[in-house]
Parts: sequence; C-alpha cells; structure tokens
Amino acid sequence: MEFFEEISNVKKDFPVMHSVKNEVQNYPLNFYQIFAIGIFVICFFLGIILGNLFATCDATSYFYSDVCVVTKFNFSLMITIWFVSLFVSIVLFAIGHIIALLTEISKKLGKFKR
Repeated sequence: MEFFEEISNVKKDFPVMHSVKNEVQNYPLNFYQIFAIGIFVICFFLGIILGNLFATCDATSYFYSDVCVVTKFNFSLMITIWFVSLFVSIVLFAIGHIIALLTEISKKLGKFKR
C-alpha cells in the first residue's frame, strides 16, 4: 500500500500548453540555432522541389526500353533529403545550445571572480 501512496504523492500533471509556449518564448536563440532552423525550413522545400525535378520512371513502353512512359514523384529522394537535413539541423541546434550553456556558465563564473 505504501508504494501506491508514494506514486500518487510523486505524480505530476502533464504540462499545460500555454506554459510550454511561455517557456519557448522566453528562450533566446543564438545564431547557430536560428541557422539550424533556417536550414531545415529551406531543405524541407528543397526536398519537395528535388523530388519533383528528379522524377522516377514508373513504367516502360517495352520490356527492354529506356523510354519512360509515366514518371512519378521521387518520394524516396524527398524523404532522404528531409532526414539528412533534420540530422544536420539537430546537430547545429545542439552546438548552438552547448555554446549558449557555456556562455551562461562563463557569465556566472565571471561574477564570482571579482
């Protein structure tokens, strides 16, 4: 019985949406983080554009023909570009976050030096 009472005492509610929005709005972004968001947005649209430009061949007119009768949207290229850009954006955003944390630590240590 003690275990369930401890769980009910420790249990916390899920965060409310307006509090999460306030947390995000109060967080200042540095250059690397803004650059990462910008790269992801640009690559999102670039994936759609390149998926349309480099279309895949759906069917051929003859069995051994090189001519495409129907071309389709290259979905795999789009998804690949999206995942690569997401990975690069996450890495850049993480570097920006590390720099922000180190800057904050440096400011706090500077106060104690004097």
